[in-house]
Amino acid sequence: MAFCQAHALVQLLDQHQIMTTIADTVRKTLKLRAKRLTEFLERLSRRSLPNLWRFGLAVREVIVARMSRAMTGKLSAAEIRRMFVEKQLAAMHAHLAHTESILNGEAMSALGAYFDVYQRAVESNRRRLSNRRWRWPLR
Repeated sequence: MAFCQAHALVQLLDQHQIMTTIADTVRKTLKLRAKRLTEFLERLSRRSLPNLWRFGLAVREVIVARMSRAMTGKLSAAEIRRMFVEKQLAAMHAHLAHTESILNGEAMSALGAYFDVYQRAVESNRRRLSNRRWRWPLR
């Protein structure tokens, strides 16, 4: 009789250990899934997609400003040099930002990092070359 009770107790303890292990595994899996889901949602909320329409308008505005200065003779040699140096620097910085994003494990945001470099360069040129008169806001 004592043997049967001891055997039943061992079986109960084994079942309890199995159930505890299963419960821990499910808890860890759900916690991991929730963690991955929150990481994914955070990545989505970090950066919105680039506004290509606004970028195109800013590029057009920079080109028009430089072309009008060139046609009127107000485009200096220093501005021409600056234009080429800025293009080379933007390409280098964009490449480095893209590589850094990939090496940091953020391959999904690498293209956005690449585009952001060019967008900042175009916006700074647009502000610098504008005639300081009122324009429709691009944002």
